[in-house]
Amino acid sequence: MGRIRPTLHGSQLRNAKLTLEEKAALAQKYGYPGLDFGLNELQNADGAAMFARYGVAPSTAGGILGSNLLAPETEFAPALEQVPERARQAAALGATRTVTVLWNRATEPKDVLWPLVVQRVRQVDAALDGSGVRLGIEFLGVKTLHPDRPYAFIQSMAEANELLDEAGAGSPLGSVGLTLDSYHWYAAGDTLDTIRQTPAERIVLLHINDAKDAPRERLIDADRLVPGEGVIPLADWLRAIDATGFDGFVGMEVLGPRLADVDAETSARLGMEAITAVASRAGLTLT
Repeated sequence: MGRIRPTLHGSQLRNAKLTLEEKAALAQKYGYPGLDFGLNELQNADGAAMFARYGVAPSTAGGILGSNLLAPETEFAPALEQVPERARQAAALGATRTVTVLWNRATEPKDVLWPLVVQRVRQVDAALDGSGVRLGIEFLGVKTLHPDRPYAFIQSMAEANELLDEAGAGSPLGSVGLTLDSYHWYAAGDTLDTIRQTPAERIVLLHINDAKDAPRERLIDADRLVPGEGVIPLADWLRAIDATGFDGFVGMEVLGPRLADVDAETSARLGMEAITAVASRAGLTLT
């Protein structure tokens, strides 16, 4: 079985201008074992000592890959060069995970972009090799995103797994895997079997949220609900992930109006309560 631990996700604090230390104190107050952070938040602070002081782990380090896998080469290449040093900085704090988003629509056809992204995944995997930091690629299953872009790209967990299979020549990559977001998984029409058939080492991070009772193809990315308020079978989702042996963090990411006017304290409390309730329904104990 797995080991799933809540982390205080950055989206829960988007309306608050908090220092990293204030975020760590908030995570400690509401019982989060982990805290998301950005490398740009460290400045001259002794990050390792600060995390230790509040007893929270640096769960997800943002900013290691400062570009997108579909970005122009003039943007991607210099970002790739910075990955080893940024990964070293994150690892020095004890952070072992980072994330990037893979857009699900593009300005070029899928068959043109696919080999490029496979190559870039391999390049990032090589850049992270030996650092102890793993990158979770977040696929986007919401079909209503970026209607201005004419071509569909990867829009499901199944397709993302296919991409990573090809990049790893049939074997799991050492440093690149998936960020699995319940909203995108549900909107994509992926199944619990898709999760069960995914190796635990491929799943790097979890984002949890809920969806309104609407056709999946019409769901809006920035109109999410707190876990337990909607129709996604989250207990089954979390149970399937646990069965893979996943060992890592889950953060609540509720974009849109639902928590737009909620202060950081309330959002942190709601997040822990919601994640704990889903885990309880799944028969799991969070650690």
